[in-house]
This record gives sequence, structure tokens and C-alpha cells, in this order.
Amino acid sequence: MPDTVVRARAIQVRYRRGGALAVSGVNLDLRAGAGLLITGASGSGKSSVLRAVLGLAGPGGEISVLGAPPGDPATLRRIGWAPQSWPFGYGLRAREVVEMVAALRGQDPGEAGRAIEEAGVGTPDARVEALEVEDVRRTSLACALVGQPDLLVLDDPWEFPETTAAIRRAMDRGAAVLAASKDPGGLPGLLGAGLHLVDGAPG
Repeated sequence: MPDTVVRARAIQVRYRRGGALAVSGVNLDLRAGAGLLITGASGSGKSSVLRAVLGLAGPGGEISVLGAPPGDPATLRRIGWAPQSWPFGYGLRAREVVEMVAALRGQDPGEAGRAIEEAGVGTPDARVEALEVEDVRRTSLACALVGQPDLLVLDDPWEFPETTAAIRRAMDRGAAVLAASKDPGGLPGLLGAGLHLVDGAPG
């Protein structure tokens, strides 16, 4: 794994042609075993930066993730992502969702069970549409933890004890953690480095 997990210069995100820039001029450096927390008010561009790193927004600027361009299929298998919004389609059980992610990453169902336990999912056999919001967030975290990825990307992670422990374990084994939150709580002390955004730019 390269020592520099994420290197980005002058990230720009524009969601429609001719529209205003949602993010402009953001630089990132994230090394293996380190953390970075992006903070800012709602609408400041935090999620857009994460999406640019994942190859889901942009492109704009120069971005390298694990030595490859954003969105590289092989690289995405080494990234665990827990999005902020509701990430699941209806009809599946929470356990099935995590098992599906495990299969996509070439992992067996036992690894899905391990991730479910690590994330503290309380009702893994419930259908996702019936989950309480806390278990929605825990299931999303479990999906991110499958396969012990080299980069964790956490959008507005809820500060469960399991979340804090998972972040510590990831960094201890040399993974990098990139997170964004408008209400960071104890995350700054845990992740170390920080970047504050105002209207899509460092501020």
C-alpha cells in the first residue's frame, strides 16, 4: 500500500454544467495509518469532497487514491464507504446487504458476520425498511468495514462506541480514515488532522 493514501490538489465539484462550484480549491493529504476530519456547516461541501475522492463527483483537480485515479474499480474494493444518506434499497435484510458488499469485495459471508458484529448491528435479520435509524447507520458502517479496507470513508458517522473502536482499529492496522461531520464531537481528537470548509472552500 502506498504511504500516501489520498493526495488531492485543487478539488473542484460542479453538479451541473454552468452551475456554481459546490467545492473549489480543496487540497488533501492523507497517509496510511492517519485520519482526517472535514468539518463545516450543512451545505459547506463536506460530502462533495468525499464523493470526489470516491470518484462519484467531479472530476476536477488532481486526485490520487491508493495510487490510482478516483473511481478505479480495483481501488474501490480497497475502500470502505459509509454514506450519510439512506444507502439501501427496500426488500433486503440488513445481513443480506452486508453479505452483498462482502461478495462484491471477494469476501465470504463469514466476513460479513464479522463486520456486522464489529459495527454492533442489533437487528441484522430485519428488513432494511423496518430498521430503526441507529441500525441503519450501524449497517452502513458494517458495509464499510467489510474486508478491513485500506481506506475508510465515513460521511457524518454517528459516534457509537463501535464506531470509535473501529476507527482506532483501522488506523492501528495502517488503514487511513477520511471522515466528514458537521457535529464532530470527539472525532477531532481521534482522527487528528482537520479541514474546515465554508461555502465549498477551506475556511
